[in-house]
Amino acid sequence: MTIPGLDPIMSDVVQIQLPLLYLGSVNVWLLRGEPLTLLDTGPANDEALESLEEQLSEHGFEIEDIEQVLLTHHHLDHSGLATAIKQRSGAQIIGHRGTALWGMRFQERAAAERQFTLALMASHGVPAQVVRGSQEFFDRILADSAPYETDRVLSDGDTVQAGGRTLRVVFRPGHSTTDTLFVDEINDDAFVGDHLLANITSGAELMPTELPGDERRRGLLDYLANLRKTQAMRLRTCYPGHGPTIDDHRALIDDRLAFHSSRVDRIAEHVADGCGTAFEIAQRLWSEEIAATQPVLVIWEVLGHLDVLVNRGTVREEVDGHGLHRFRPREPVRLAVANS
Repeated sequence: MTIPGLDPIMSDVVQIQLPLLYLGSVNVWLLRGEPLTLLDTGPANDEALESLEEQLSEHGFEIEDIEQVLLTHHHLDHSGLATAIKQRSGAQIIGHRGTALWGMRFQERAAAERQFTLALMASHGVPAQVVRGSQEFFDRILADSAPYETDRVLSDGDTVQAGGRTLRVVFRPGHSTTDTLFVDEINDDAFVGDHLLANITSGAELMPTELPGDERRRGLLDYLANLRKTQAMRLRTCYPGHGPTIDDHRALIDDRLAFHSSRVDRIAEHVADGCGTAFEIAQRLWSEEIAATQPVLVIWEVLGHLDVLVNRGTVREEVDGHGLHRFRPREPVRLAVANS
């Protein structure tokens, strides 16, 4: 498709904000150039689809004009409409290999992660009735998601043409297991998904490793390491998955790292004060009501920071005979002093 009047390199980037439960909106980025590209899609529901149609029309396009869809990660608000767009336009779906695997095995993975997360909460002190009540969280994920088939599978370091730009693939897992940045190294721009957001701190989900067994990823440790890698990059503008663009990513990452450092210190204080489980700590950090109504998110956040403390060796994790995980301060090593 030829777009009259557009420079093939400095193509327009159009922000399209689609409605999203809880967060208010999710960004879909339209890259007006060849090939005509959508970066992310919004959730799989009629309200988001109608909004996408209306906003594309305001810029002179229809869904049928879209030539390719790039996915920054597999979460429902970023991949949900991918298949619907492909069915109407014939657009190629393009994403990192981790994102591709998620789309291909979506129902299987979603079911497995639901069971894993329910067991994770129970083993970290969340009461049984609260665990049962969290089913709505997973039902919402399924309701606004849809499987997708990836036509072009990317690896870290690959390049892809999109909207008149050459974008380099940079794999940055942490917020999710599939986070991918698409970096325009000519213009020093990056489409960053939820890896970095201007107005809120990205959470780090806790999921099982790819290998069989019950070991989980240390999501926050991965995320903090990858944030530091992104901080070292030369970037002018970051186009995120939610909220406004980011013009000083290094200063923002400093703020995010400071937040996590402060959170780690507070959680260490709660452990020292006798809070043994992640749920007990969550009730101190927020409130009993928030901990009971948002158990998945608070357990992910608390455990992520506990992982930092365990990794440092200042806190130890113990599992009792009932499978309950408890955290305690590690006693400092006392060195024997020989008599002189």
